[in-house]
Amino acid sequence: MAQLTADTLLNTGFRDVAKWVKADNDSCITYELDGMNVTAHRAMLDVRNALYAFVQGGNVSYIGKTARSIKKRFVGYCTPGSTQKTNQRCHENIKALLKRGIETRIFVFTPISELRYGEFQIDLAAGLEESLIIAFAPPWNGREGKRLLTEEAEREATEDSELRQATEPREVVAAMVAPNEPLPATTTSQQMTFPIRLGSAYYNQGLINPGTEASRYLGDDGDPVIVYLGSDSEQVDSVINRSANPNGSVRIVGNNRRIADWFQQHFKVGDVVEAKVHDPQHVLLMLPRDA
Repeated sequence: MAQLTADTLLNTGFRDVAKWVKADNDSCITYELDGMNVTAHRAMLDVRNALYAFVQGGNVSYIGKTARSIKKRFVGYCTPGSTQKTNQRCHENIKALLKRGIETRIFVFTPISELRYGEFQIDLAAGLEESLIIAFAPPWNGREGKRLLTEEAEREATEDSELRQATEPREVVAAMVAPNEPLPATTTSQQMTFPIRLGSAYYNQGLINPGTEASRYLGDDGDPVIVYLGSDSEQVDSVINRSANPNGSVRIVGNNRRIADWFQQHFKVGDVVEAKVHDPQHVLLMLPRDA
């Protein structure tokens, strides 16, 4: 078998989005978003059920999955609680490398798809996490005897009480949007609106094709996009596809079943849904005016 490196993760669909850095408080660490597409990378950290990896050069030191957003998960790495062994181990390892001048990169994978078996949607991130850990055997992952451990959602749930008391990590680039928080202030002088006429396919499949003009305001092919359903309180993690339509305009794909359910809850076939491009990574679908 060929040697597995950080490039293997990039070829699998991970993105190199950030690096760990020292915080103002010497006992803490934080992360800095960088690269050519910081806006898209920031949105990736808000997507739930994501995978992430800690990488030095070509070496993969840790692979994990979060059922929450990565933004919320990384609070535990920045300021670990006294009983959080995984957080403490990674925190100390990262600090030790920073002290030696060795950079630790953060890779992120947000598998937004409609992968199903019969009537059931499959959690691709959970299955992929286990396979990657077995293949890479990352040295920072926990072990039970000789068996490598994954980060299970149940384990994260037990950490919540401590995480809520922890200091939110200072992100060097800008504050990010967490699920169920207000949309960020728009960076454009005018937000672009577009209509979605609910023909049978759109109504039953949850399709969103913003059209050529609105597509100019959205991100690049493969970037994450968060769709808000009627308000800031319900979000759907999706992805931008610019290859599905012949004219290169955007199609929003991923978790379309949830969008279809929302259409069917609030509209009928033939209705027009008003939608708004808030910024390149956020789209808001409006409730009926008489709702």
